[in-house]
Amino acid sequence: MRLFPSRTESVLQFRIRAVLRRLGWRIADRIRPPRPQPAPPVPRKPGPLRVGFVVSVASKWALQSVLSELQAREDVTCGFYPTLSDLSLRYDRQARRADYATQRAFFAARAPVWADLYDPETDRMQPLSNIDCDIVFIQQPWGMQDLPRRLAGRVRAAYVHYGLSVISNDRMHYGLPDFHPFLWRYFVPTPLHAQAVQTIGRVRPQAVRVVGHPKLDAYRAPPPARAAVALWARPHQPERKRIIYAPHHALGPNSLRLGTFAWSGPAMLALAERSPDVDFLLRPHPNLGHALARSGIMSAAQWQAYLEAWRSGGNTSLSLDEAYFDLFRSSDALITDSGSFLAEYLPTGQSLIRLTRPDSAPLNSFGMALSAAFCEASDPQQLEGLFQRVLRAPAIPGSALPALMAQMIQPGPQSTARQILTQCLDADSGRDAAGGTSAP
Repeated sequence: MRLFPSRTESVLQFRIRAVLRRLGWRIADRIRPPRPQPAPPVPRKPGPLRVGFVVSVASKWALQSVLSELQAREDVTCGFYPTLSDLSLRYDRQARRADYATQRAFFAARAPVWADLYDPETDRMQPLSNIDCDIVFIQQPWGMQDLPRRLAGRVRAAYVHYGLSVISNDRMHYGLPDFHPFLWRYFVPTPLHAQAVQTIGRVRPQAVRVVGHPKLDAYRAPPPARAAVALWARPHQPERKRIIYAPHHALGPNSLRLGTFAWSGPAMLALAERSPDVDFLLRPHPNLGHALARSGIMSAAQWQAYLEAWRSGGNTSLSLDEAYFDLFRSSDALITDSGSFLAEYLPTGQSLIRLTRPDSAPLNSFGMALSAAFCEASDPQQLEGLFQRVLRAPAIPGSALPALMAQMIQPGPQSTARQILTQCLDADSGRDAAGGTSAP
């Protein structure tokens, strides 16, 4: 069995080879540390600069503003390379094909699909030689932890974490041995994140660029009219208070242990039922249903019944895959145990309650810098008290936060997307190695 196949391979072969490859590299790296390969010239072929995106999960798509900036250029062409997510790799064939079709359709509506890295008809993974571009943005490491290493010397690999890292999880964020060291560019939101990268020491400092986060470019546009956001239970009554509940999927002992659904799931639904004058919206993490079944908290049927209760309530509604910044900007509060949402929501200036559990992974330095801006609840009683004291108060305690977020998340007068565009168009400056060696 070859470790570097040039042809198609089954999903099982793909998973086995990925494990064997990384094991082999761990052994080889102990004998001789890897050397950076020179990055190829750009563009590699006559014509526009080709910028691709390896993508797998619509709900983690964070680069729409970057894509829009690139598409506005005549000297740049963009396209997608859809592949399977880490979760889809574990599905049975029927579920995998259905999920891939859904994810692929989302991306195909935004830019051409240049090549599929999975063929649903044959249920086989396609070779990486299909990635034929100058610069490729990789959506996430999960399911492709060694992709930058496999592309090194042929394609410049860039990465923007799909969320804003506020939880201490430095190895996953900055230290995957076959991912982060082989990035040509790693775009991070704040100097605090850049410092964390340097502390781990896996990424060459010259590869790191502090640019803000492209998700937050949404706040540069005017907010939508509250009555125009149709996902709320009563969109044409914009004067009603609106609360988002966004539960995370990290439930198990080997996870970040952020998830509080075991107590907050029933508590939030009961709170909504007791508060008919308030509109509530459930925005679960896309992996939550799978995590609930795996942890034994809820079966698949029970999870579907829970979703239906939110979908059918008189003052409740459900959002699964839709873009959520219009929801954020038309709401009055967010209740969540998520990590990234803590930072993504703060620019609204509205109230934010973080749901916690005693064994959760701690906040990182960035999260600690934001922690004064949100309240915390660790059980239903504390949640009820905060709901009555904070969410029904006429003044919103977080109303001064946009300036803080503008300072920490949006450095410089240009949007994050424009800064990333500039980096791509100036890709040959400094004669970078594959991992990046030009100074910021």
